[in-house]
Amino acid sequence: MPVPFVSGFVRLTASGVVGDSGKPQWLSGYSFDSGGTAGNAYFVNGSSTVSPGNSVVCRAGGGVISTTSPQQTFGQLPVSFPLGCYVSFDANTTAISVFYVQA
Repeated sequence: MPVPFVSGFVRLTASGVVGDSGKPQWLSGYSFDSGGTAGNAYFVNGSSTVSPGNSVVCRAGGGVISTTSPQQTFGQLPVSFPLGCYVSFDANTTAISVFYVQA
């Protein structure tokens, strides 16, 4: 049984799924790294890139980012990704750590 108010994490260095593909996720935050400038990562509700039924929920990054940006969060409560969560990178994104709870 999961411990309440505790999340796990995954560090993605390329586009990919958070946790188990297709299982609901609750994301509590992320930390974004970019070795270039203006890196972007997109959080998709689903297990793959944007397609019918899957949609971009939010974007991490943007603007000029050098090396590592400060930790970002979605807010006080976790955000639900009922179809699973896929993170899509652009060429300027180095890595992203995602903090999540899996259903």
